[in-house]
Amino acid sequence: MIERWTQMLATLREQFTPDADIVELERFLASEGLDRQEIGEVLSLYFADTEDVASGPRPARPVGTASLRVQGPHERGRFTAEAWGYLVTLYESRVVSWFDFEQLVERALFHIDGRIGLPEIRALADEAGLDAAALSADRSLLH
Repeated sequence: MIERWTQMLATLREQFTPDADIVELERFLASEGLDRQEIGEVLSLYFADTEDVASGPRPARPVGTASLRVQGPHERGRFTAEAWGYLVTLYESRVVSWFDFEQLVERALFHIDGRIGLPEIRALADEAGLDAAALSADRSLLH
């Protein structure tokens, strides 16, 4: 871990509680001049540390918040409906955290040329060690 991250983690621990809203943490890190990738790295380290200390695992997203992830303009034409639906299902079923969801999206956009389909997303999730088997047996398609 680089020295800058060590200092940033110490600052986060001083200013925020382990159950702090992730949006507040992201805003703080952005105000400190970190880009999106750096914010992801720091938050990953921060939550890994707090998870080790906490009595139980932290929720994949803050409790009581509802959010809807909408595709950005650079994502809109790249993902098939099935691929995007699979990603959202992984997140909503709490198989993946918000950070893991975003990492899957970024990896797909970076590593796959052209249209991104369901087989490509499943392969990326499998490579990342995400347990797609944790989804329920009912894989009905919602439109």
